[in-house]
Amino acid sequence: MFDDFTSKPVEFLSAWKTEKKLRENCSQTSEILTYEVESQTRRPRHAECQTESLIDLLNSSASPSQNLSYDQVTLSDFLKRVEPVVSKQLKVNIAAYSFYSGIFKTHDGLSELSITCEHCLEEKGYTSVQGLKKEATCISWSSSGASIAVSYGTNESIAWSDERSYVCLWNLDRPKMKSDACDQKVELGSSVQTLSFHPLYAGYLAAGLFSGVVLIWDIAKDEIVYGETSHEDPVTCLSWLEHQNSKYLHLLTGSSDGQLMLWRHRKGREGAAIKLEKAMRILGSNLPRRAGVKGHNPVGITCFAPARNDTETVRHEKLLSSSDVLAVGCENGSVLKCNIESPSNNPVVFVYEGHIGPVYSVDWSPFHRHLFLTCSTDQTCRLYHTLQVAPLREIRPEEAVGGKQTNYLYSALWSPTKPLLFYTAGSRGCIEVCDVASASSITSLEATGKDGKLCPINTMQISYKRANMLATGSSSGVVNIYKLGVQLVDADRVLEETKVLEDLANEAMTSD
Repeated sequence: MFDDFTSKPVEFLSAWKTEKKLRENCSQTSEILTYEVESQTRRPRHAECQTESLIDLLNSSASPSQNLSYDQVTLSDFLKRVEPVVSKQLKVNIAAYSFYSGIFKTHDGLSELSITCEHCLEEKGYTSVQGLKKEATCISWSSSGASIAVSYGTNESIAWSDERSYVCLWNLDRPKMKSDACDQKVELGSSVQTLSFHPLYAGYLAAGLFSGVVLIWDIAKDEIVYGETSHEDPVTCLSWLEHQNSKYLHLLTGSSDGQLMLWRHRKGREGAAIKLEKAMRILGSNLPRRAGVKGHNPVGITCFAPARNDTETVRHEKLLSSSDVLAVGCENGSVLKCNIESPSNNPVVFVYEGHIGPVYSVDWSPFHRHLFLTCSTDQTCRLYHTLQVAPLREIRPEEAVGGKQTNYLYSALWSPTKPLLFYTAGSRGCIEVCDVASASSITSLEATGKDGKLCPINTMQISYKRANMLATGSSSGVVNIYKLGVQLVDADRVLEETKVLEDLANEAMTSD
């Protein structure tokens, strides 16, 4: 009834599996042609020539007429024609010598200690925005000394501020540099309180804002990288440090919230935030009773300076510091020595006798690793030794002693070439050069703006690459570039002055 049935097979092409087709091709580049060429410089040839002395010429047996042939008539006519003109000019020179020589000597004497204004920089249309006075809050020289960065903000606001500000760059070597228009600038969302060029990589500029934000500006790429966190109060100071890995940038910042923050950023990494490595805080409980601080509240940091590496190498250029030791100035006048590698959260390791008012500037001596300088609103500069509580010297600039106005000191800097000289500037609007050994002023200059009026100097910096260039930033927004005289720069007596500085430092070891 039922039989097996076998159907014929049916074939069809697959709709999803296609046959791969292969094809072989080859190409041949053209033959590389090489040429061999030899060149040989010309053979040098040396020749010497020695003129005869006047005595040998007079004693010579040969007569000049035997070796020289000239037309006596033509020579006589030439001498008769030029002799009256030459004689007249010689008489004028002889008569004027006594007069001009006195002027030249007086001019040279004045130029040795002179401070001459070379440039007056002011960003056009920005010094007064929305009714607020915009000040030059900080300045920084590039590693080459050719460019200068200026931060604009305000120091008058005591409440939280979101006023926008600028960081402006000028290249002083540009042939057509404009004093009222910067070469490059960046706008930021808060007042810039401090900034600093990287000492080795001029393309990086770090800045601290009133809002507590820390940033790094890559000038070549025109990119800004912000920190992954921020300070609680305005950033008052910052400094670049050396990192063990050359791929990273190391930055230390201080704030009025009492914190020291150590940051790390990898060079060339786009969009990556600045990483916070460590944060430490200075509290009132960390200081002794003689500091006059009660309670456990934070002590505001106004300035700090990392200790220098090697005094022999830092004289000619400002290098990155690899030291963990800092000299710190505070709002209450305290002067501290801190260590950022401290195992605890307290960085304070030593406390010095403080100022009466806030300390606004700290600077280590380029010629002695144990000496540093401070200045304060109590109108004094102090020289400290790291191993002695009391200051070695307390110097009051003449403008603060005999001036008609109170002279709060905002900036004090050592000379990079003269071991005993330092510069001060403050609310009086005067730049003063002082000598540590004699504790007196050598010379001074009243810094005026384009309108000829004095204004307080907020910040002052010396170019380490060009030691004869000094820059100041005033509360009117004007930045003056000064050229220092020869006697303020030349290191002709550096060994003698260094010996005097050594003897001064030894007083701390011999005093009771």
